[in-house]
Amino acid sequence: MTESTIGGAMEILELERRLSELSASERRYRDEAPFDWSIMTERVEVDGRSVRKIGQMGAEYAQAGMPAGLMIRRNSRFNAVPEHVHDYVEISYVYRGRCPQTVAGEKLVLERNEVLLLDAACPHAVAALGEDDIMLSMTVSRTFLQRGLEASLSRESAVSRFLFNALNSETDHRGHVRFRCGESRRVRRYMQEMLCERYEPSLNSAEIVLRLFQLLLAELMDCYEHELVRGAAAGRDESGRAASLVAGMLGYIERSFATCSLEEMAARFHVSPNYASALLKQHVGKTYRQLVQERRLARAAELLRAGATAEAAARAVGYENMSFFYRKFRTAYGCTPATYRG
Repeated sequence: MTESTIGGAMEILELERRLSELSASERRYRDEAPFDWSIMTERVEVDGRSVRKIGQMGAEYAQAGMPAGLMIRRNSRFNAVPEHVHDYVEISYVYRGRCPQTVAGEKLVLERNEVLLLDAACPHAVAALGEDDIMLSMTVSRTFLQRGLEASLSRESAVSRFLFNALNSETDHRGHVRFRCGESRRVRRYMQEMLCERYEPSLNSAEIVLRLFQLLLAELMDCYEHELVRGAAAGRDESGRAASLVAGMLGYIERSFATCSLEEMAARFHVSPNYASALLKQHVGKTYRQLVQERRLARAAELLRAGATAEAAARAVGYENMSFFYRKFRTAYGCTPATYRG
């Protein structure tokens, strides 16, 4: 599959042309003066400072080709955006070039194909983009996250923890996660497909975009874990290295619980099995075996609710000894698999 064909009705060359074309407002910013942000009068207090609040997210944020609660827009070039917060989760994606930003007081530069997840109350500012810099911003309502994403993501991944925090009314909503996914072909292709549906919607574009968005999140989780593994192997400071290892191992268990072993996991993260087990116990409060057991039983329960037999569910999640499976299931759920299945 080539980049000239993956866009369906809209070809990628046309998408590139449309993204590159200067809007009327961009021509004004380039030739006359940038937008006067002083007219945005709504402000909130963050850490004792007054910060602008930009944009309002309603219960249903509608855009042609997009599912309700999700919007994609291209950021204006030649126009810096001062420090601000939102009412919604924002995902920034650099399609081309680079984008300097200040996020929660930290200066960073998003490079081509990189992604930044920002919770609603995370203060951030964006420097003026040049003509060859193309950045997309996706605004995501909590209603959309609740409806479409919660059940499909692992609670142990960085992306999931971020999104679940975004759904939790008790958090301060100032988190952010950067994904150094410049080499990921999937991130770019999923974004291109969503943009093609955005500019030339098909009959089922909203459903297509929803699925593409879920695939994007799955790819971001994978990219993030690879970054953690690289950081751990490179020997970052001990506390950071330990946190990276734990997050990476939890993600590994989440995906490979049916077949993984402690030795295989330890080898993947370049540590001894004893060290891996001790690290999990120290940071999570549970042993490797307990974590795998919990995930296997939780998945078996899902299969039973979907109509699987006890034997089929046990085999699917890695149990070969049915008596052992029955005993562990009863301990965890207080009944036999057959009773639980109903």
